[in-house]
Amino acid sequence: MLQATKFPFAGTAWKWLTDPDALDANELIDPFDLAIYKVLPSVDGTAAPTLDRTDETYEPDHSDAKAFQAIHQQALGQAIAALPHNGRIVAGNTKTVFPDASAKMAKLFDLAMPVAAIGSNVTAGTGGVGPCVALLARVPVGNRLRVGCIHLSANDMSTLKLAADSLNRLLTEMSKISPDPNTGPVELYAIGGSQDNGIAYEEFSRVIAAAQIRQAAQPVVPVHLVGALVPASLDGQYVDVHIGATGVTYSINQR
Repeated sequence: MLQATKFPFAGTAWKWLTDPDALDANELIDPFDLAIYKVLPSVDGTAAPTLDRTDETYEPDHSDAKAFQAIHQQALGQAIAALPHNGRIVAGNTKTVFPDASAKMAKLFDLAMPVAAIGSNVTAGTGGVGPCVALLARVPVGNRLRVGCIHLSANDMSTLKLAADSLNRLLTEMSKISPDPNTGPVELYAIGGSQDNGIAYEEFSRVIAAAQIRQAAQPVVPVHLVGALVPASLDGQYVDVHIGATGVTYSINQR
């Protein structure tokens, strides 16, 4: 039976997994990509054990798949509940909230390419989110604001590395928008998913974990995951979302 261990995974809200019925005692399962690792003790017994990735991947059966979703649901809920700026994610019409803002939107046929803008009154965003996920970011630059957005499909979130690569593309695009140095940490928001088909518990979890890992790495430019929401609760719904000076605005639409 698939279950979580007590060992944290790479500074995230998730734990390494195990299945005592199918794996050896010295094997652990990556909670995001289901790769199997062997725990190798140190040679002299004084250093911490290391993990060696094998060529095998854990294949959950029907009951394990339900346990896998429940593990992600619990960890994701705890991770989102702890974020400080969830209250800055509000439903509403972006044009009403940011009536004079200049908007930068992700292009419909090139959504995986991030967009970024800088100014005293700018927004960045995307449409059609759900079950896709939007990563949005903002950071002060003197008396101006850098904002950015990247639209992630299921393929863009299919592994933890791909989710991390998408985050890096967003941050790189934002850094290219002007040579001015940031005057504060980058604030990250993740919006989207669909609770009905499980994407909020697996692919969405990879996005949150990638942001947590980036934050824990303490880069030169601090990156803080500060808000997340899964507003689209039905398969037939999607979300349009923007980020601006006061926070994130989204509207739910019916397909």
